[in-house]
Amino acid sequence: MAALAFAGLAPAQGGKADKPPKWRLDPYTKNDPMAMAKLGYVSYGPFRFGNLADKPIESSQIDDALPYVQMLWVETKHFRIGQALPEWVVPLEPETKAKLRAELTELQKVLPSINPKPRALDPWLRLHLNAMRLEKLYTETMTLFGVKDADFPQDSTKVFVQPDVRYMGYGPYLGMKDKYLVFLTEKQGPYTQYMKGFLGRDTKMPQRWHFKETSSLLFGTATESDLFPLKHDTALHCALAFNVSQNLLDGFRYYSYDLPVWIKEGFGHWNSRRISGDWSSFDQNEGSIADMKVIEKWNVYCRGMLAGTGKFVPFVEAAAWRDFGDIKFNDHVAVWSRMDWLQSMGPEKWQKFLFAVKGRVDAQWFPDQNDLVGATRTALQEAYGVTFLDFDRKWGEWVKQTYPVQ
Repeated sequence: MAALAFAGLAPAQGGKADKPPKWRLDPYTKNDPMAMAKLGYVSYGPFRFGNLADKPIESSQIDDALPYVQMLWVETKHFRIGQALPEWVVPLEPETKAKLRAELTELQKVLPSINPKPRALDPWLRLHLNAMRLEKLYTETMTLFGVKDADFPQDSTKVFVQPDVRYMGYGPYLGMKDKYLVFLTEKQGPYTQYMKGFLGRDTKMPQRWHFKETSSLLFGTATESDLFPLKHDTALHCALAFNVSQNLLDGFRYYSYDLPVWIKEGFGHWNSRRISGDWSSFDQNEGSIADMKVIEKWNVYCRGMLAGTGKFVPFVEAAAWRDFGDIKFNDHVAVWSRMDWLQSMGPEKWQKFLFAVKGRVDAQWFPDQNDLVGATRTALQEAYGVTFLDFDRKWGEWVKQTYPVQ
């Protein structure tokens, strides 16, 4: 599968070969192919971005549908990103300033024109930051999963059943055939218009989506959402970590069935809260609003729950969840902490567990989603030596030894 690689000046909206508008010229790389290559960029567009029914969609078609939106596009090694975010003034908060300074200093190593102490993040700087964050998340996920790019099929047409070969999906992107997609706007209108026009989804909520025909996974959102306000840069970073990490987990060894809810939600929370505990995301269904609370120290709150200050669903029941609507706030805290506990025991055990529950196939390499709860039970016993019945007891002992009282 060949990706379009226009490393120089991108065509104007509508795919015309005219000189692009000024806002499409990157002030940091000057659209120079060598500077872009140092960042790992393939293109500033146009490129394929999902599909509508059986027809692939180009980013230029999205531009045409949103003529008043200044969309910036970038294709990295593993992602294609469309972003229309305004300048964001860096607040005086010491924690935010320190976080951005560290990230921009890292970015400056490959893009010297970056100022690591800006008063504001302009639209292009925000694009570069998010591209770096997403690729960093991808690298961290591969390390956590114990894999590298070369472990996955480079050509889906050459994938065939081999008895002595481990099944790894159908493409080079953790098993998916095409790159992971991210679509970000500030305003609700353009986001909703994109959702309706290119996904057939009439929603204002953040959305993860599987393009079956092109074999890619999308996360999209508007930052001005009422329920999930993401205008703060750290809030957006946390939302990307929460949602894109779940897409990477879904795509691992090909997306052919959904993992148990507690694994996906716990993994998303775990990745988000490694960045900050101030901006939590919560999955929900169309018919049920997520049970959300603003509590920063989930570790303290979790320890209190286990001491009897709050109710949560026991693991033996939570392991059978198939619906995000089942999860109440205390259960969100519990699945995050349970994932935190599993990850604390090292990547080797996690990898053994992961390979046992994700990418299950039969002898002919057809997806096998039979009795996922039973498969999870067996995987926990073999990887961690934990049964469903004693899971909460052992997890609770770890929480008391690890999390602070206040």
